Amino acid sequence: MSESELSSAVTSALLELYHRENIPMVSQPIAGVGENAYGQVLRVSWPTIPEAATVVVKMAPKNEARRSHMHVVDYYAREVFMYQEVFPIFRELSPDRSMFTVAPALQANGLKAPDEFLIFEDLSGSGFRPNSRSIMPTYDIVICSLKALAELHACSFILQKQNPAKFKESVEFVKKDNLFTPNIEEVTIEFGKAQLRKARNILDESDGDQVAALKEVLERCEKHLKSLALYCVDGKSAAPHSVICHGDFWNNNILYRHEPNFDQPVEAKLIDFQMSRFAPPVLDIVHYLYACTEKPLRDEHFSTFMDAYYDTLDQKLTSCDLRLEEIYPRSVFNRQLQLYGVYGLIMGAFSLPFFISNASEVIDIDTVSEAIQDLSTSSDEPKYKELIEEYEMLNARTLPIFKRRIIGIVKDLIKYNMTEPLFQMDS
Repeated sequence: MSESELSSAVTSALLELYHRENIPMVSQPIAGVGENAYGQVLRVSWPTIPEAATVVVKMAPKNEARRSHMHVVDYYAREVFMYQEVFPIFRELSPDRSMFTVAPALQANGLKAPDEFLIFEDLSGSGFRPNSRSIMPTYDIVICSLKALAELHACSFILQKQNPAKFKESVEFVKKDNLFTPNIEEVTIEFGKAQLRKARNILDESDGDQVAALKEVLERCEKHLKSLALYCVDGKSAAPHSVICHGDFWNNNILYRHEPNFDQPVEAKLIDFQMSRFAPPVLDIVHYLYACTEKPLRDEHFSTFMDAYYDTLDQKLTSCDLRLEEIYPRSVFNRQLQLYGVYGLIMGAFSLPFFISNASEVIDIDTVSEAIQDLSTSSDEPKYKELIEEYEMLNARTLPIFKRRIIGIVKDLIKYNMTEPLFQMDS
C-alpha cells in the first residue's frame, strides 16, 4: 500500500458516512517521515464537491514486527476509548457543554486488526495548523499549549469531584501505562540509556564548576532509568492528585489557530491520545517543556508558564463551582514538579534524537522493528547495544543540538530542585 492509499476498511467507512458512491476521493499524507510511529495520517477530500469538508484519517501500520514492538493494538484501542468514552463525559461536565473543547471530533473508527483506523474532523477547516517540529515553540505557542492541557486536566479533577464512580470507571482503562511497563522491551530501555550515556561522554570534553553535578544526574538517571520511568507513571501513588493525562504531549500533537493577519496563536487543540495515562498532571508539562523547548525560553518564562497552566486550571474548576486550592493546591503542584520533573529528562533522552532529525535522517521504523524482533529471544545486552549503535541517528549536524538540548534539561532539573528521585533510588 502506498503512503497515500486508503485501506478498504477506511474507504467503506467513508462511503457509509458520506454516501458518496462513485465520487472520487483524494488522499494526501499530512505527517512527515518519523512524525507518526503508529501509522499513516492522511487528509481525504472530494475535489468535485467544493463544499465538502475534508477529513483526517489515521491508519495502523501493517508491518507485523512494528505492530508488535509499538503495541499498535493497545494504542488504537486506547485512543478510541478516550474519544468514545472519556471525552463525551468531559463535555457533559458543564450544562452548556463548553468544558472540553480542545480535541477534534471522532467520526468513525475500526479496531479490527491489522486494519485499525480512526476518522476525524479536519481542524484545518477551522484554521488550526501544526507548528513545524523544525521550528522551536515561541512564548505564545507554549502558553496556548499549556492552557489547552490545563483544560484537559481540569476535566479529570472536576469529574473526580462530581462523580467519583464515573471517574474511577474512566481511569480503569488507562491506569495501566502502555509505554512504560514492568515488561518493557530491554532494547527500549537500552536506547534511552545510550542517549544519557552519550550526553555524559560529551561532558567529559567540558570543564566548569557544574560539570560534575551534571554528569552525576545523567549517570543516576541512566542507572535507574526503568525504575524512574515506572515511578513517574504510577498514577495510583500520586492519587488523588493524578489525572487522565495526554501521555504524548509534544510539538506534533498540538494544533494552533492564529488570528487573521496576526502571527501569534490564540487557541490550541490536542490530537493523538494513543498514550493517555492516569498519572500526575505535571508529567505532560515537563515532557513538553523539556523535550520541545530550549533552555533560554524556559529561563525567561518558566514561572509564567507554570502560572498560565495553574490559572487556567483554576478558571475551569471555578466555572463548575469548585475550588482548585482544595482539590489540587499550588503547594502540591509545586511539589509534584520536584518529584516528577525527572520525567522530562527521561522523555528527552528517548525523543530528542527523533525530534531534531530531518526526514532523511530518521531511521526506518519497520526495519528497526524487524531487527528488534530478531533479538527478542535473546537477553544479550551487548547485542542490544550493537543494534542501537548500528541505527545511530545523531550526526555532525544533530549532535551539537542534542548536546545543547539535553544538557539544558539537566541544568534545569538542578535549577528547579527536580533531582530528588535520582538520589532516592539508591536508598
